[in-house]
Amino acid sequence: MGRRLGRVLSEPYGSLWEGYLAFLERRVSEQGYKTMRNTSFRFLKWLEEQDIRPEEATVQDALRYRAAVASLVTREGKPIAAETCNSLLQAGRRVFRYLATIGAVNNNPFCEVNNPRKPDRISQNVLTEAQMNVLLEHLRRFDNVENYKVHVLAELLYATGLRIAEAASLVPADLDTRQRFVYVRKGKGGKSRTAFLTGYAAEVLDRYITRGRQLVLDSYHGPRLQGHTLFCVCPIRLSEELKLVFRSTCPELELPVITSHGFRHSLGTHLLRAGCDMRHIQVILGHDRLQTTQVYTKVDKDDIKKSLDAHHPRQWKQEGTV
Repeated sequence: MGRRLGRVLSEPYGSLWEGYLAFLERRVSEQGYKTMRNTSFRFLKWLEEQDIRPEEATVQDALRYRAAVASLVTREGKPIAAETCNSLLQAGRRVFRYLATIGAVNNNPFCEVNNPRKPDRISQNVLTEAQMNVLLEHLRRFDNVENYKVHVLAELLYATGLRIAEAASLVPADLDTRQRFVYVRKGKGGKSRTAFLTGYAAEVLDRYITRGRQLVLDSYHGPRLQGHTLFCVCPIRLSEELKLVFRSTCPELELPVITSHGFRHSLGTHLLRAGCDMRHIQVILGHDRLQTTQVYTKVDKDDIKKSLDAHHPRQWKQEGTV
């Protein structure tokens, strides 16, 4: 028991992990499952090493785990990011939530433990509106099947703000290009939602589904082929293909190298700058809480301060000042 991908946990931790993974598999996205599998293993391994039985764990044990996580460092010797720390702590919360669901415990000791504060920032590879236009115009002048698929995918990501795992899991039937809807069956946290296409993106996707997708499908061979999906490959390969194109294309165009998630952040920032209502942006990006969407307001304020410094008539002059 407790053996997956070469990982081993002794009893009772192994049986708990197996049951927890089976519980997760039906409720979260493929990408979410992989992340939670990793973080839950690390949490249960810590319990095993500390000889703490899950049903006997206390708030003090949860605080000790928080301290252990906070002391972790990267390969370069730097403290791990707050997001990583929070993900590992969330694993403890979720495991105990599962234990409460099956009646193994009466309370969750991690409910008393706060997460480290996340910095109020978003990805550094957000493109400006002009830069995004340069990139997308370049991509639409594709010269082979692979670049054609990247052009379609980029237009989808920038129109909808989908995460790459969400886009990779789509099947053609999930798109209604006439009504301009995209039905995300299993998004972050296993939740479904409806995303929205722009008129231009709907045209691009309609032509892809009716004519171009078969060319893409015919060009693929190998174990990563997933012919039933919209883009014909698994999420990992789709992400790799996108990275490969952007790592060569962006420097060529003198642009920051954008990632798939950079399209999502760019969309949120651009909509805010254009005056889009914050609650509409929340729905477009599929955020559960408005607080998550409000990170984009900080970006906008930073831009305003830069503009104020650049254009205000009162400027600091070095000469003759004390």
